[in-house]
Amino acid sequence: MLLRAILPMAILLLTGTPLAAGEALQDARALYANRTGEARAKAVEKHGGSKETEAAVESALAWLARHQEPDGSWNPGKYEGRSGELPRFRVGSTGLALLAFLGAGYTDKDGKYADNIRRAEEWLMKMRKPNGGLFEREGGGSASMNGYHHAIAALALTESYIMTQNAQVGGFAQSAATYSTSVHQEPGSGWRYDPKTTADTSVTAWFVMQLKSAKVAGLNVDPAGVQGATAFLDKMLTKEGLYRYAQPGQAPTLTMTAVAIVCRQFLGTPNTDPAMVKAADQILQRLPDWKAMSESTGVSNKGDVGFYYWYYGTLAMFQMGGDRWTKWNEAMQTVLLDHQYKGGKKDGGTDDKDGSWDPSGYIERMAGRVYTTAMGALTLEVYYRYAPLYPGSGVPTGQVRRPPSKESPPDDF
Repeated sequence: MLLRAILPMAILLLTGTPLAAGEALQDARALYANRTGEARAKAVEKHGGSKETEAAVESALAWLARHQEPDGSWNPGKYEGRSGELPRFRVGSTGLALLAFLGAGYTDKDGKYADNIRRAEEWLMKMRKPNGGLFEREGGGSASMNGYHHAIAALALTESYIMTQNAQVGGFAQSAATYSTSVHQEPGSGWRYDPKTTADTSVTAWFVMQLKSAKVAGLNVDPAGVQGATAFLDKMLTKEGLYRYAQPGQAPTLTMTAVAIVCRQFLGTPNTDPAMVKAADQILQRLPDWKAMSESTGVSNKGDVGFYYWYYGTLAMFQMGGDRWTKWNEAMQTVLLDHQYKGGKKDGGTDDKDGSWDPSGYIERMAGRVYTTAMGALTLEVYYRYAPLYPGSGVPTGQVRRPPSKESPPDDF
């Protein structure tokens, strides 16, 4: 029964063939069917998760719930984020936190976090601008990063709509999709911080995920969005099989390669495509490593190896499947389970860290603990967050074996 429901979804993702609105929403919900109940438990067991990974997800969500603002948002500046350097990050942070709750199957209708989710959705919807954009204030380039905020928040609202069929949330998801293609996208290309500016791979990825989710939800999505993203990614690919961040001539990075693989997967490229295999094999040369992240001093091929890399690398390798997924999954679990904070206060204050991850890397030190904890949870939800898009993807060839998690380090770790 579930296979019959997911199959039309896979066809849509891989071919772009549209479905009728009612069918699309029903089959989109099937894509998320592994997020709850017995299906979630089976997916964890089948794809290489464990009781430890599940406990880590729940602990991270509990930390996020305790640190939500009364108005429904998350304020990264209160929890080690450098809000003075990168202001107006509440929309993106709230979107990431909301995605983490949804990824574990919680909604505004069901579960112990229904109130947290409802308040987050209401706050995000209040941020909508007349043109459909989701951010706190217009303009600002890299200081505001509005492209990130809009796409992440829009993805969260779209996923919520798919899971609950809340018509109000769906209306905001639709206006966000329209904004993405008609207002923000660089014509014939991708997206960046501000509307119609030269695209970059990182921002483009969030818009791709948003628009593909909107498409499978049965919302109206301009085909030019996907076409532009594909054309942009083609320009970013190097002969070595890696991807650049932006303009041709820039050095490629492993993080942008992981990001691009996920985009390609959701845009319909088979995981057996030689270019995909080549890119994936290069990513496997740098597995998740806490020490490497902590020592990073900037965004470069050596420095962009933290939570952002782990998140996209995990999504990419899960869909690549087989031995690649087994190898990546073992390293990812070791990093996240061994370094999640355990113990201490649980009062929602700044000293309350139980269930979170220290912001130890270059990007992490700017974005803060809300970011690392949401991204850590999303990464560990990979086993059930999205159903496999290809036959055999996400299925490990062997059981992951690792020692029990270490006790958390002291505060100054």
